[in-house]
Amino acid sequence: MRDIKDLRREIDGIDDEMIPLFERRMDVAKQVAEYKHAAGASVLQSGREQEVLSRAVDRLKNKEYSNETRDFMTAVMDLSKEVQLKANPVEETARERKAFSSDAKIGFQGTAGSYSQQAAAEFFAGASGMTAYRAFGDVFDAIDKGEIDYGVVPLENSSIGSVVEVYDLLGKYNCFIVGEQWIRINHCLLGVKGAGIGDVKTVYSKAEALEQAHDFLVEGGWNLVPYANTALAAEMVAKKGDKSLAAVAARSAAEIYGLEVLADGINSDKENFTRFIVISRTLADTDADKVTVSFTLKNESGALYKVLRFFTRYGINMVKIESRPLKNNPGSYYFVVDLEGNCNSKDMIQALYYVERSTLGFKLLGEYVKNAPQEE
Repeated sequence: MRDIKDLRREIDGIDDEMIPLFERRMDVAKQVAEYKHAAGASVLQSGREQEVLSRAVDRLKNKEYSNETRDFMTAVMDLSKEVQLKANPVEETARERKAFSSDAKIGFQGTAGSYSQQAAAEFFAGASGMTAYRAFGDVFDAIDKGEIDYGVVPLENSSIGSVVEVYDLLGKYNCFIVGEQWIRINHCLLGVKGAGIGDVKTVYSKAEALEQAHDFLVEGGWNLVPYANTALAAEMVAKKGDKSLAAVAARSAAEIYGLEVLADGINSDKENFTRFIVISRTLADTDADKVTVSFTLKNESGALYKVLRFFTRYGINMVKIESRPLKNNPGSYYFVVDLEGNCNSKDMIQALYYVERSTLGFKLLGEYVKNAPQEE
């Protein structure tokens, strides 16, 4: 067996030969960049990359190193592309932006006393003339038709995860996320005046709210009925005036609809927050520090890794990634990614340029100022 020192000396000697070759390759890559720029050609040439990888593997004497060779040459080509982009940096895409207005028309899903209304009121402090819509899709439709300037809808909950319908609507409509607002969720069991917990037989609320208060509700043994919205459920119970009916909703709904708070703080997770997003037809003119994008990929090994590495390469912190199935395409998915930064930064511009050209479909979903849950 050879001595480790001898083996390391041999590796150093190989590196001494490789580095000048690597430097020479980068110099040639710069010349390629100049040619492509003059010819108006894209930096990314997927057909050329496959040709280089196949050629490298074919030249191997020991085919056991085929995978390692592909990884090595892929890394070299990535560095070559980075050198090419530095030689001809990508410019920011010109996008329309609009400043927030104090007299903007605002819509939210639900009704008076809903958490969505609370989120809208906190984000648009002092705003008046808010419009309530029954369904998430109605809010997106209103944005699309120009009936309102901004819509407020929930996107995720800290206890039960994402609101998948809203993710799908973001992909369907041509609108942008321009803000976010975290709201602490404190569910109450609400009944009509004079009712007690012992009178309750049926409880109504949004399906997600029933799930968030699952432990308390199961212990009560009541019939649980999903409803369009927490506040709408409270409104319905108030109109029925039946002591056997109750709703899971915010305390504010009890005050608005004249109901009794039969139990307070019934959610299973006491640190329960919902992230609401603000959507609009145009991006906001703000000092954004968060970007959301979506993309679809080829259904092949390593496809997601090849895209996410661009964020690492340019030092972009990925806050969250969500996958959703593609409709009418079983087994295929699209991804939604939250990133720290803004579309004006040089690194974000370069990273998104690569991602857009390395995916089957790409969409900028939003650019906005991040918000954080406020602990008590």
